[in-house]
Amino acid sequence: MYKLMIVEDEPIIRSGLKHYFDWKELGIQTIVEAENGKNGVDIALVELPHLVITDIRMPVMDGLEMIGSLRTKLPETLFIILTGHSEFEYAQRAIQYGGVHDYLLKPLQYENSFSVIKECIEKIRVKQLESKVNTEKNIDLLGTSQLLKKMEFLTQEDLQLFKKIESYIKKHINQELTLNMVAEHFFYNPSYLSRLFKTKLNMNYMTFVSEIRIGYALECLKESKYSITEVSLMCGYKSYKHFVKLFKSVSQMTPTEYRKQLRI
Repeated sequence: MYKLMIVEDEPIIRSGLKHYFDWKELGIQTIVEAENGKNGVDIALVELPHLVITDIRMPVMDGLEMIGSLRTKLPETLFIILTGHSEFEYAQRAIQYGGVHDYLLKPLQYENSFSVIKECIEKIRVKQLESKVNTEKNIDLLGTSQLLKKMEFLTQEDLQLFKKIESYIKKHINQELTLNMVAEHFFYNPSYLSRLFKTKLNMNYMTFVSEIRIGYALECLKESKYSITEVSLMCGYKSYKHFVKLFKSVSQMTPTEYRKQLRI
């Protein structure tokens, strides 16, 4: 579901736009409002709308100035200009110069306006899907997939051991899992098991665990019902700051940045 921001200095027009279409049918779940371009910039940077419909002529800051200010900060957001006949050529030039997807001509004609907005929503949906696919392709190179690559050259005996340890860690992912605990569970000497990680996988035990936990975190963060703090705890990290630090060391981005790419 998507978020719309309406920027218009006349309250009656803002209210009319909110009720003109069946926004939920179009996929719009949330609508936020701003009374001028300056107000629009402030609200947009907090709310991160997928689509902005804005009047051109407004006090304090006009619609095109607002778009110019937001365009680089919110590159995935689409902008539609709300314009009258007297500003029609002005609006067309704005679209030609970039940053504006389309325009709605006042007074609105339902079918044409609905078609423009529907096209925008579809474009947002496609861009989101492409972004999600690209992100998942990049993420696929991280986390447990790195372990699998390192395991490709192991003997069958060593491979089975590390796969069993990986499975055990995943089963108890939200718990503390020290090397001694794992060694005891699999009847190994802790020192010997530690050497196995270094000689066979070229990593220490804690790095092995961290990559498995962060791989799990990447999957959990795709679910919007979980907060980042909840995901941290689900992955066995009591310290939120420690979780964010490790997440970035493995994935090269923070949990918030990862979710932003997925637009969650």
